Amino acid sequence: MINPLTETIKIVKYREELAKSIADMWNESRDSWGGDSAIMSEEQVLEKEANSEDLFLYLALDGEKVVGYCGISEYKEDIEALYIRLLNVHPDYHGKKIGKQLVLKAVEKTIELGWPRIDLYTWPGNVKAVPLYKKCGFFWEDRDDTTHLMNFIPLVLQNEITKPLFHSIDWYEDNVRAIEVKPDGIKENGFTYYEYVWENEQHFLRVQIEKSGRGIRLIETNDIKIELLMGQHTQIEGRESNLQLQIENKRIDSLNVTVEGCKNERTHVQGKITEAIKQNKIFEFPVHIKNGEEPNEWITHPKAEVQIVINGRKSKLAVGVFPKKAMKVKPVYIPKKFDTNKQQYCYIEIDNFLKNEAEISIKLSPNALVQWEKSTYSSKITETGMIKIPFQIKKYGFVQSECTVTVHTANEIFEWKETLAFSMPYFGVKDGGFDQEFFYLQNGFYTVNIRKRDNAISFGDEQKFNQRTFLFPPKFGKPYIAELPKKQASSYEWNYTETSAIMKIHYEIEKPFKQNVALCFELFGEGLLNFWLEIENVSESIVENLYIYQPIRHELNQTYLPLNNEIVYFNDSKMTDLSQLNSKDVTSNWIFSDDKKDPHGIIWDRQMKIGFDGWVLYLEENIRKITKNEIRKSKIIRFSLGVIKTVEEFQLFANDTSKQTVVDEVEIRTKTRNPIISTNKVELILKRSQNRYFNGVLSFLNNDEPLKNISIEQVNNDAFKFIYQTKDDPFVSLQYVLENESQTIQGSSLLLRKANRPIQSRKIDGNGQYIYEIENGDLQFKAAPGFFPTLYSICFQGREWLDSSFPTPEPKAWWNPWTGGFSSHLSGISLFSYIKESSQTSFVKKQDQYKNEWEGLAIETVIEHHEKWKGLKITQYFLTIPGVPMIAHYTELEHRNRTINQFVYTDMFLKNISMKNTSVHLHNKGGSTKFNAGFEEHIFRLNNPSTFSDNDQSQHLQLVSSKDLLDSECIFSEDFALVSTMEFVRNSPGHSKKTDPIFMLFPHLPIDKDMIKNLKSIKF
Repeated sequence: MINPLTETIKIVKYREELAKSIADMWNESRDSWGGDSAIMSEEQVLEKEANSEDLFLYLALDGEKVVGYCGISEYKEDIEALYIRLLNVHPDYHGKKIGKQLVLKAVEKTIELGWPRIDLYTWPGNVKAVPLYKKCGFFWEDRDDTTHLMNFIPLVLQNEITKPLFHSIDWYEDNVRAIEVKPDGIKENGFTYYEYVWENEQHFLRVQIEKSGRGIRLIETNDIKIELLMGQHTQIEGRESNLQLQIENKRIDSLNVTVEGCKNERTHVQGKITEAIKQNKIFEFPVHIKNGEEPNEWITHPKAEVQIVINGRKSKLAVGVFPKKAMKVKPVYIPKKFDTNKQQYCYIEIDNFLKNEAEISIKLSPNALVQWEKSTYSSKITETGMIKIPFQIKKYGFVQSECTVTVHTANEIFEWKETLAFSMPYFGVKDGGFDQEFFYLQNGFYTVNIRKRDNAISFGDEQKFNQRTFLFPPKFGKPYIAELPKKQASSYEWNYTETSAIMKIHYEIEKPFKQNVALCFELFGEGLLNFWLEIENVSESIVENLYIYQPIRHELNQTYLPLNNEIVYFNDSKMTDLSQLNSKDVTSNWIFSDDKKDPHGIIWDRQMKIGFDGWVLYLEENIRKITKNEIRKSKIIRFSLGVIKTVEEFQLFANDTSKQTVVDEVEIRTKTRNPIISTNKVELILKRSQNRYFNGVLSFLNNDEPLKNISIEQVNNDAFKFIYQTKDDPFVSLQYVLENESQTIQGSSLLLRKANRPIQSRKIDGNGQYIYEIENGDLQFKAAPGFFPTLYSICFQGREWLDSSFPTPEPKAWWNPWTGGFSSHLSGISLFSYIKESSQTSFVKKQDQYKNEWEGLAIETVIEHHEKWKGLKITQYFLTIPGVPMIAHYTELEHRNRTINQFVYTDMFLKNISMKNTSVHLHNKGGSTKFNAGFEEHIFRLNNPSTFSDNDQSQHLQLVSSKDLLDSECIFSEDFALVSTMEFVRNSPGHSKKTDPIFMLFPHLPIDKDMIKNLKSIKF
C-alpha cells in the first residue's frame, strides 16, 4: 500500500542495485508518456546509465522502490548551464510532491556546483507541470519549435549584492512572482526580461534577467535599485552604441560605487567611474561591437556588460545584444541535377536592418570556376530584396568567392567582406568548402554537410534534403561528455585522391582531457562514405581507456538488422524508438534499409559495440591507450548512400558470410522454422523482435472468417507458444491478425503437411529407352535420359502440364531440334550440343537445411564433346515431399579446370491438355493481366509467384522462386507457351555451385504472395 506521507520519500543518488526498480518504474509509467508500450529491462537500465552523460542522477525512493527519477547533465545546446535531462514520477505517486523534491534537488545541486543556471524541456501539453517548474524558478521561453524553460535562481543566489538577502528570504516560499501557464517575459525594444520578485515582512527583492545575454540587468531592494539599459536589442555592426546604467539610492547614507565596462569576445564597453552616490545617478558608456557571425536566436548572445561594486560588494550586470550587419545577404543557388546548361543564375536574398532605404553594392571577385556576367551589382532596398547574378560555368565544383559588400545611406557607409559560397555538383567532380552555416564535402552528386552551430553531420544525395542517416558529434568518456556540439572548428582541410574526396575538420577539446580531435570523411562518387576520428593527446599524461560514443540517427524504413543469428526485417517505417530492441541480440556488424527510392546502410568494425538509446543507435569503441602527443585513429564506420541496392549485396559488402534467414519482425512459425510438418497438431510460436508490452488477441482466419481466437498478454518479446489444429490439406495456409486497442497487425504464412505414405519410384523400359517415373499421390513426373536431360512429363490429377516432343526431338517454331519439357542448361551450350552428350538419371534423396528428406530424380550430364565446356558436370534435381503436390528444382554445376561466369536458364514448356487451355495471371501496381496461350504472341515477365491455370480454373500451377525478384522472360504464342527463368552463376574451378531452387506447386486455390516466405527459405 502506498504511504501518502511525503516524508517517507528519500532522495538518493543512483546506484546499480536500483536498476531493476528503475526498470519497473519506467514500465509502470508508460501511460504517463503517451501510452508507450516499450519494455525496459534491468540490463538496459544498467547499460543506459553506464553510458549516460549525466553528472548526477537522483532517485526518489519509497523504501527500496524507485518512484522518481531526475537526471542532471551539462546542457550541450548552450554555454554555462546544466540541464534536467529527464524527470519522471511514478503515476501512483503523482500529487505527493515528489516532482517538486527532485526539481529542488536539481536546483540546489546547480547552486552548490557554481553553475549560473539550469534548463529543462517539456512538451506543450504538460501544462500541469508548468506551475511547479515556475514556482521552482523556471521561466518558459517564448518560441515555436519546442517548450524550453530556464532557471536563473543559481545566478541570483551567487550574486554578491543579492546573496546576503537570502539569509532572511526563502527563495522558494517567498517567491511572489505571478504564475501563469503561458510563456514568460516582459518585452521592450526587442529585449525579453524575466522577473523574479521575493517579499516577506522584512525584505523585498526584484531581479530581472535579460533573456538573450542570460545575465542580471536589474536589482531592486528596499535600499537600492540598479538597472542596465540599452536602446535596442538589435545592434548594427559598425555603429557605436550606448549603455546606460541607472542607480537609485533609497538609503540616507551614500553608496560608494565603482563601475567598469567589460571587454568580451564580441563587445567592448568602455569606461570606468568611481563615485559616492547620495540619491540617483545615470551613467553612460560607449559600446563597440565587433564584426562576426550572426548568433543563433536560441543560445547565449554577445552581451554588453559592466561590473559594479557597491559598498564593497561586486555584481556584473549585462544585456544581450543581437549584432547584425546593415544588411543580411544570403546567396542561393539550386542546381538542377544532370543539367548541362552552363549558363546559370544565383540569387542574393537581402534583408535590410537599417529601417530606412539604402543602396547595397556587391563587388564580385574573379573565380576559377565561374565567369560572372558583371563584376558589380547594385540595388536599393527598403526592407527585403533580391539581386539576380548571371554566370557561366567554367568548371564544376564548390564556388567560394569573397565579395565586397557596401551599403550607402544618406549619412552612413557600411562595408564588409562576405563569402559567396555554393556547390555546383557534376559527375566525377570532387570539391569542398564552407559558407556561414556549413562545411561541405562533395563527390559527384553526393555531399557531406557539417552544421557549424552544433557540428551535426548529414550526408547523401545532393538533391535530397531529408536524408535518412545522419551523425551527431561523438562523445568521450566514460562517463561521457558532450563538449563537441558547442565547439567551433579550429581548422579544416580538404584533399582529393583519384577516386575519393577527403575532409578533416579539427577541434580543440578540454574534456575529458586536453585533445585535438578531427572529424574525418572520405566520400566516393558512387555513394560510399568512410568516417573516422583522429585524436591527438595534447595533455601532459598518458590517457588510458578512452571510450568513444558515436550516436547515429538511422531512419528505420524497410530495415534489415541481424538479431539472434537471423536477419529481422522491420517493415514498420514508424519505428523510431530503437530502445525497443536489445543490443545484445545484434549478431553482426551492419544495418541496411532497402527503401526502393533510397537504400542506405551502415557497417562498423566488429570490435565496436552497438547500443540503442531512444531514437538513435550508438557505436562504442575503447581506445586502450594514447601516449602524450600521440595521434590515434578510431575504427572506420562505413555508410552506403544508395549504391548498394539489396540486403544480400550489403551483407557481402560487410564481409558477413554467415547464412542467416530473413524473418519478419512479427511472425508465426514452427519452433525450428521448418515449414514442413507431419501431423495435424503443430506447436507454433508467435515471435516479436521489438521489446514491447502487448495485450490483445491473435485470430486465425479462413477467407477473412475467424477460425480461432487466442488471448495474449506479453510483457516482453519472449516467444509465445501455442498448439494449432490444421486442416487435412497439404498446403496449410495461416492467415492471422494480431490486434489490441492501439494496433492491428495482419500476417500470413504457409506450412506444408507431408503424408506418411511413401513416394513411388519406377524405372520402365519403354520403346527402347528407360523411363524414370516418380509418383507422389496425384502428382507424377517422368524423365528419359536417352531422349534429353529434361522432365518430359508432369501430370497432376491425370492432366499433363508439359509440352514435349517425347520420345524424339523434332522441329518446332524457332527450334530445330526441339524437345520441350522442364530443364535447366548453361548459356552458350546449344540444344544440338546437349543432344550429342549422354545423360544419366537416378533416383535420389536429398535433405534441406531443416533435415527434411525430399525424393525424386537427378539427371546428370557430363559435357564431353563441347570444345569450351568439356569436363563440365551439370546435375539437375527434381524433388518432392510425400503427400505434397509440388516439385523443387535446382541445378548443380562443377568444372575442375574452368571458372563459370554464365547464366543458367530454366525452361518450361507448358500445356494443360491443349495450348489454348493454358493461361497465366499476372499482378502489378496497375492491376492484373491475363495472357492466354495458343493465340497471338505475347512477351512478358513473371511475378513471384506466378499462377498458371486451365480455362475453367479447375487446376493451378504456381511457380515460386526463392529469390525476391524472378528474372524471367515468357513467350505465349500460337504454337507454344515458354516460361524461362535465369540466374547468373559465378563459380571457381574445382568447386560445385547450386542454383537457388524453383518450386512448382499444385494447390487447390492459388496461394497468396505473402504466404510463400517460408517456402522461399528452403535451401539444399
